[in-house]
Amino acid sequence: MSHALNRRRLLGALLATAALPRVARAAAYPNGPVTIVVPFAAGGQFDSIARQVGKPMAADLGQPVIIENVGGAGGNIAASRVARAKPDGQTVLMYGGNYAVAKSLYKKLDYDPLEDFVPISRISLAPHVIMASTKSGITSLAQLQQRARQGGLSYGSPGVGTSMHLTFEIVKDQFGLDIVHIPYKGGAPVMTDLIGGQIDLGIIAVGPALEFIRTGKVVALAVTSKARSPALPKVPALAELGVPDLDAGSWAGFAVPKGTPAPIVSRLNESVAKALRTPELHKLFDEQSFIATPGTPAEMRAYAARDAQRYEPIIRKLNLQGS
Repeated sequence: MSHALNRRRLLGALLATAALPRVARAAAYPNGPVTIVVPFAAGGQFDSIARQVGKPMAADLGQPVIIENVGGAGGNIAASRVARAKPDGQTVLMYGGNYAVAKSLYKKLDYDPLEDFVPISRISLAPHVIMASTKSGITSLAQLQQRARQGGLSYGSPGVGTSMHLTFEIVKDQFGLDIVHIPYKGGAPVMTDLIGGQIDLGIIAVGPALEFIRTGKVVALAVTSKARSPALPKVPALAELGVPDLDAGSWAGFAVPKGTPAPIVSRLNESVAKALRTPELHKLFDEQSFIATPGTPAEMRAYAARDAQRYEPIIRKLNLQGS
């Protein structure tokens, strides 16, 4: 046997031995409670999804799943903390579209929202719905375009830099609409003022708007996904109305710190997929108009990169800055 072959075998054995501790750690995963860090306060959409998915995941992983709410700075406090956590899969970030636009929206970040995390899976998509006040007299997107050319219209969103705000601004650009943006602190006050006629138009997620649409308190004009929402089958999607490339909504997923071993990433991805297949979760998601979106880590990374690319031009154009 040649000396070269012996050396290659020895090197292979040494590399395999060096990898054993990491593989062993991954095989033992999880070896304690798994904490899902939610970047917003309890009671919101992200918090609700994390708790709903966390319950079946705990059963599957055989360890408690703890939900920890770490709000502030548009989710940046939570993300910065998780980015610096030990990459062992025990700390998971509730990740969403807010991180896809963070680099464009915030000039100074102490973490990279795209590079400092390993995606696990997308979990859900909540399409947005564009609505009109019943007092505006607007009942279709065609009427909206006609009225907007005259000026004087206003629309409300849950805040500057949110996916709802950015999506509506893309629609304005696409159709050449002149509509003033009124930012609110969440979707509930948007609906209050839309129903009262203080604003002409509004955009929030389908779920919280559903009851107001069904009872005729506001008029749904379009949903922002490529396909119609199952909850609003009679409301057209923007893709049908001249915006074929737009497929927008509030989306949520899980991510872990960069450097987390691939076997742990795979185990978490598998656990998310199992959770999203449970009948109980399907029922809860249907009630809240969430669309389950399980997938691979690579698909989640591509989706986040696409959002970053889509929204960066409008952020630059409007000179938006997060605070």
